[in-house]
Amino acid sequence: MKNVVAAIGLVDWEAQFVSGLSHPMLGLSLQRRCVDGVDVRAAVQVVSTDLVIVSDYTPRVDRDLMSELIDKDISVIAIGSDEEYWNDLGADYFIAIDLGNPLTALAKISETMRIKPIVVPQTSSPSGELIAVAGFGGGCGRSTLVKELSWLLSNMGKNVLMVDADTYGASLHQELGMAPNNLGLLEACRAMEKRTASDVEFSELVSVVTPNLSLLAGLPRSSRWTDLRIPALKTTWQRAISSYDYVIVDVGGVLEIDHSLLHESSLPRRHAASLTALATASSTFICARADSVGTARLVRGYLEFHELFAESNLSAVLWGTESDRDEREIAQAVTRHTGIQAISCIPLNWKAARASLERGITISNLDQKCEVTKAYSKLATQITSASGQILSIETKKRARSGFRSKRAA
Repeated sequence: MKNVVAAIGLVDWEAQFVSGLSHPMLGLSLQRRCVDGVDVRAAVQVVSTDLVIVSDYTPRVDRDLMSELIDKDISVIAIGSDEEYWNDLGADYFIAIDLGNPLTALAKISETMRIKPIVVPQTSSPSGELIAVAGFGGGCGRSTLVKELSWLLSNMGKNVLMVDADTYGASLHQELGMAPNNLGLLEACRAMEKRTASDVEFSELVSVVTPNLSLLAGLPRSSRWTDLRIPALKTTWQRAISSYDYVIVDVGGVLEIDHSLLHESSLPRRHAASLTALATASSTFICARADSVGTARLVRGYLEFHELFAESNLSAVLWGTESDRDEREIAQAVTRHTGIQAISCIPLNWKAARASLERGITISNLDQKCEVTKAYSKLATQITSASGQILSIETKKRARSGFRSKRAA
């Protein structure tokens, strides 16, 4: 028996139709009688629902609502006269209605369910890994880490996708010397919302950098963040890690804790791209400059936003160290104040960094023997190693315990 939410609309036959849905022959259990799309959205948050029935007369049914229902694995039957409209909107089934006798649609619902039972398609579990690269403020080394790790992992034979999810100032395509185009995060989310992603290979939505390395560019303008919807973003991340060995995401330098992501998820959120990526990530790197300002930002930011990194293996990457002693002192200071145990230091080499930006290539590609390349290569090897988790579960527990004790003190 299917649990059903019905929103037929303000028509004179609505009461009879809803009453007929409860007939035992249909095999439906009516959970909620709704008046519009907003009411449907609220209902599916609080009642168990397998199926939503809407019609041409249901107010405020839009693509956002359909995307949210898809995200929740809820099927939709639409009854009306415009099949093309409902197919484009994303309804699973369409039933033409006879306005002379609209109750005949009840029999068609029964027939549809008997001949074409509503089954949520089973998809294979994602086999890839999403790695989030975060930081607090600009100039902390996020973009550089994304480029270096992506290039090194692709050179190891891995199929890698790097994603620019910085909705304040996307720059990866520029740093790689690539011209702006329509392929990017925005277009990928649109494909997911239109439900064409199953018919379109993910490789058609990205720009190819090398045979094993692709880029999903950021927003063409920062003001377009309102077009990134949470259900579409979640689907995008899942499709990406199903298509690539590693998905490395620059989540930007401005973060927040937004518990409203758990509710009204069809509404746009300023930090939706970053937060959904962090929630999907199996590993997270927090980047910072290896100086007093950079480490202070890291410590302050981690203490404020540590909840965002609670479910992933966490590591800090400090760039710009000038000596072994400098590395030890800074790493010890970060661990002492945050509890983060896994810390990597990248040597300072302004000449290599400037040359790589001018040529639109990575430092690792420019000079494979320099100390900077060796430091990034070590990180890439840790990622691919079977036993090279950035932070073990026990270490993670100790880090959290240390953090709690510091807060209590």
